[in-house]
Amino acid sequence: MQSLEDHVVELRRRLKIISVFLFASTATVFYFSSDILNWVQADLGFELNALSAYEVFYTEIMIAFLIGFIASLPVVLYQVIGFMRPGLTEREYKVMRNFLPFSVILFVAGATFAYEYVVKASLSFFQGTAETASVEALWGLQNTISFSLRLSALTGIIFQLPIVAVILASAGIIDREMMREYQFHFIIAILIVSAFATPPDIISQALVTLPVIGLYQLSILLVGRVEKK
Repeated sequence: MQSLEDHVVELRRRLKIISVFLFASTATVFYFSSDILNWVQADLGFELNALSAYEVFYTEIMIAFLIGFIASLPVVLYQVIGFMRPGLTEREYKVMRNFLPFSVILFVAGATFAYEYVVKASLSFFQGTAETASVEALWGLQNTISFSLRLSALTGIIFQLPIVAVILASAGIIDREMMREYQFHFIIAILIVSAFATPPDIISQALVTLPVIGLYQLSILLVGRVEKK
């Protein structure tokens, strides 16, 4: 049994490791941030405009931090699980450790899906709306990139649903019948979240909501397999 002082020392050690990896990855991404912005403009197909003197620098920092955090995610999760290990059973620890790679994969898959299909579809919709009205749209750099990163990161987090469900089921907090019982409530909650997180068009909301509902069904199957073990 570790004392409170031992826990504090362990926490500080793991936070230092996380900080070093996060700083190194963020600094590396920041070095290439201009190239990333050029690629994003070419990929989206329209020009982004800085509406203030500091906007480019601020946006590059924002990109560097988010991508740097994603790159450091395996280290961050590993350190968090390691710190929690004394309070976990051996089974709970193994489940969290074994699902760590899948957690990272699902986050990246969700973020990539959101960028490729939701962000691009939304921006194309707004661009088309402006052209139909014979209005030239001025795309602000910070607002456009912030919207893209925020929606991509949120979708990546939502895609963690199967991992979270398996961990909670392993801890005995939820079961398959409970997930089935509250399935309708979950769908309503996802519709509300997608309504706030996505632009006000039905296509973007559907592109976020439908995959998450599918992930919920997958989570029910995975929880059922956990209960059989």
